[in-house]
Amino acid sequence: MSLLATLDGFFADRAPIEPGDGIVVAFSGGPDSSALLGALARWRRGRRLTLTAAHLDHGLDPGSAARAHAAAGIAAALGVPFATARQAVPGLRRGGESLEAAARRLRYRFLEEVRRQQGARYVATAHHRDDQAETVVVRLLQGTGLGGLAAIAPRRGTLIRPLLSVGREELAAWIERHGIEPVDDPTNGDLRRPRNLVRRHVLPTLEKAPAQTATGLAGLATAAAAARSAIDRRLATVLAPRVTGGSIAIERRRLELLPEPLLQPALALLHRLAGAEHPPTTGGRSELARQLDRGGTVGCHTGGGWLLASSDDRILLRRSTPSVTAPFAYTLDVPGEVELPAGIGALRLSRQPVESWMFRPSSWRAGLSLALDAGDRITVRSRRPGDRIRPLGCSYDRRLKNVLIDRKVPRRERDRLPLLCVGRRVVWVPGVTVAEECRLTPGGRAWVAEWER
Repeated sequence: MSLLATLDGFFADRAPIEPGDGIVVAFSGGPDSSALLGALARWRRGRRLTLTAAHLDHGLDPGSAARAHAAAGIAAALGVPFATARQAVPGLRRGGESLEAAARRLRYRFLEEVRRQQGARYVATAHHRDDQAETVVVRLLQGTGLGGLAAIAPRRGTLIRPLLSVGREELAAWIERHGIEPVDDPTNGDLRRPRNLVRRHVLPTLEKAPAQTATGLAGLATAAAAARSAIDRRLATVLAPRVTGGSIAIERRRLELLPEPLLQPALALLHRLAGAEHPPTTGGRSELARQLDRGGTVGCHTGGGWLLASSDDRILLRRSTPSVTAPFAYTLDVPGEVELPAGIGALRLSRQPVESWMFRPSSWRAGLSLALDAGDRITVRSRRPGDRIRPLGCSYDRRLKNVLIDRKVPRRERDRLPLLCVGRRVVWVPGVTVAEECRLTPGGRAWVAEWER
């Protein structure tokens, strides 16, 4: 089947699309994303769709800037607008986070930002059948369950993967036929990464067997995904979860009647319904099983800032937000990121070109004019008695307490706000105001503060 026919089938079955819609393509410039971008550039003809190639320079090696430049050239040759940014991953890692995990987190956040800025309907990635097979093997080696075997989903919300039925060799042949010269990414040869090891050594060995390994493993992922969907539907009927004031509520007896092997998929379903970014932890599931068996009060963390707690004859899954927050203060190396106390999140500072969104209010990010250099240090802390700030548009300093009251920030949230401070000056209060002395002007570059709650 041709790539254009594959796209026909995918958008007909998985991702409805209408004239005027936009698609942001995750574009590294490599063979796979070049095939996706090139195929979409042809497929969109006559459909009145907009395309944007989005490339994030991770700054992981000296050649990353040159690859970004080459990727821009490929997009230009295909007649597709190019959006790019540089976020040096080593300086933006969280505590204990691998480079690969940090790069993935930053990349998907960047893609979503571009999608919102462009008003696009979808973000498309070039994951294909061989990626699916590699993911299944990696997760098998990690001891995965049914959810892990389902591997890469064809669609999750606005994120789509139209090429999961196509193999790597087919994509390479397509770009060769169409004269596209892809960019070579040296990180694909790093055998310290489990996926690269599986790609270079495990799968080639398995391919020597009579059966088609990649096709079989991708088929396993499809079957696991279908099984998980069927289990989810049955669990949703059995548990009858209800949204109650931002929590997911179920009757305790319904959960107690489940066989223990179904607790993990049941919790995973509740996490997804609640909008949690990550599945529940194995430890959380084990502790829930112990508490249900004991028959007393239920109260256990399930990972990612979520908590299961009993209330009368119900059990609620809700965000874990302590009612009292101890004072905190952290030093942030510029540029960089700092982990804040549990339930508050993390705060990141990076250098970026001034863009239009920086002149609009935002609850979680801001562009600031700051006299900082790489290597400087600033402070992220909770509020203190006597804090003052000159809010944006104001000609005099005000007590921060009064500003928070005026902006109707709930009392319980005021001590949880991470204030960005340069010296003794508060320069940003997330969701409230930027200091007047940090006002931006169009053009040039800004320091971008982002709060991930």
